[in-house]
Amino acid sequence: MVASLRPIICLSLALAVTSNAAAQVETFHHLPIEGYSQPGRLAKVAAATMGILEHFNLQEGQSVTAGQCIASLDDAVHSEIVEIARITMESNGELASAKAELQARHTRLTRIESLVRREHASQVEWLQAREQVSLAEANLLIAREKQQQREAEYQKLLAEANEYCIQSPFDGVVVEFLKEQGEYVGPADPHICVLAQLAELSIEFLVPRPRRAEVSLNASAKVLFVDTNQSVTGRVTYISPYPNGETNLYTVKVRVKNGDRKLDAGMRCHLVDVTPDN
Repeated sequence: MVASLRPIICLSLALAVTSNAAAQVETFHHLPIEGYSQPGRLAKVAAATMGILEHFNLQEGQSVTAGQCIASLDDAVHSEIVEIARITMESNGELASAKAELQARHTRLTRIESLVRREHASQVEWLQAREQVSLAEANLLIAREKQQQREAEYQKLLAEANEYCIQSPFDGVVVEFLKEQGEYVGPADPHICVLAQLAELSIEFLVPRPRRAEVSLNASAKVLFVDTNQSVTGRVTYISPYPNGETNLYTVKVRVKNGDRKLDAGMRCHLVDVTPDN
């Protein structure tokens, strides 16, 4: 009797093990894919030129718009150079002298031509007058070119003056200042502050290999911010071309809009659902 029950017991145990394994697989596929929100962009803002940090126009934690001046370098010497260039540019004495010289040479040539027609001047004198006009025209051209060079130099110095103002490359929040007022900013260490873009967040998820097929680039992604229980929709912007060799996980990045700043960076998130872009 006992011997006859053994096959039934073995079959029951096998079915139980198989059922348990299936349940584990089913549970695995329903485990949430976790990730953490990060600023849409995080950047160290650098000065375009060297100098002494004169003052900050903002405080840490304050918002800034693209192009706004975050901090300024001491530009006293450069301002004097710009002023000298402006005065030089506006000096028209050389140009006026060249114009007057050309006018005088034209007047003399006209007079010589009149004398030649009356045979009171030689052909040689006429040729000399023509040459003097040509030289005066060349001198006027040189004077005009110098004037253009002075104007270009002035405009160049004005453009360089903007480099003494460290501008924000995008809308964001000043996270941290890396320099103190009065410090030297040079090519070896030009960074002034850390800037974060929070109007858009990037969430990095680690997706197991079996679930890689569920995710596609540019797909609409539903994301749950676990700590605040907020559900938002974003878009898949990046999928790693191959999994990590140690973890066998794919990196997937989802970007979500955060214009009202109700979502925070550094929050735990779940990738709830992904809908392919039609």
